[in-house]
Amino acid sequence: MELGALVVTHGGDLDGNSGGTANSWSSSWPVVGKTVLQRWIERVRELGVGMVSVVNRDAQPPARILDWTKEGVDRILLIVSGAYAEIDFSDLIHFHQQEQRRITRVFDKLGPLGISLLDRSAVLRKEGRKGEGLQSSRYDFSGYVSRLSSTMAYRQLVEDALEGRCGIQPAGLQADDKVWVDPSAFVDPSARLRGPCYIGANTRINAGVVVTGYSSVESNCEIDIGTSLDHACVLPNTYLAPGLHVKNSVVDGSRLEHLDHGVIVDLQATGLASRRWSSPSAASAGGVDNDLPWEKNVKGRASAFLPKDLGHDV
Repeated sequence: MELGALVVTHGGDLDGNSGGTANSWSSSWPVVGKTVLQRWIERVRELGVGMVSVVNRDAQPPARILDWTKEGVDRILLIVSGAYAEIDFSDLIHFHQQEQRRITRVFDKLGPLGISLLDRSAVLRKEGRKGEGLQSSRYDFSGYVSRLSSTMAYRQLVEDALEGRCGIQPAGLQADDKVWVDPSAFVDPSARLRGPCYIGANTRINAGVVVTGYSSVESNCEIDIGTSLDHACVLPNTYLAPGLHVKNSVVDGSRLEHLDHGVIVDLQATGLASRRWSSPSAASAGGVDNDLPWEKNVKGRASAFLPKDLGHDV
């Protein structure tokens, strides 16, 4: 029996930009190294599903489903992004087969999760306008769920991943207790990484920087001299100026959202934060000193970047 998987995303999630609006979340925002969308696809691939498609919500996904059924796909796993849920898809398929219904929908205690399993016959019946009375089975899921409806919810998912409350594994090497660093990152020896925290690919952590309190710095970022991050998320391609103290915030380029106060500010004009388009590796080729990559200096001796005395208070 051939199984296909269709992941439906919100508008803007596929363009590679992490920008959003007030109190919004995008599935293009990585969670300790990989986006929720990437993690959904990986989990579907683990089922051995060869036919996986990602479409924008505005691109009429029912048309894709109908095309598949006409091509002979027997069953379709439909995932509408908007939540992260650690569902055992094998168990869902087994339940669907036992219930012998054409449609199975997944619920948690708060309601539907936007995940359904559809038989080919159900899709064809609906297309023929005979599916009005088609009944579905309800699959109740009691495991880990994060409804990603806000920046606060995104921030909580990052914390849960770093604390091990969910199955998300940071994409990097574990350098110390609950400290993960991607091998391509640069961490100055005078910087302090206090777990739980995460440093992403091609990111540069300069001298005197402190990263602590479930903070994450995603790919291709630069945190400049003496800046401290506490309970903060820094999204990809972001530069933070020297001497800042960023707490309880999510920073995306020049846009900073303070989660305690619900305030969003643009720091571009002040020069305190900006979008960073060039990668650290490219900058290194242009003359920036990057002769001490993290993997050479820290791998196997993580304490090298955890000095007892930073020398100054930030």
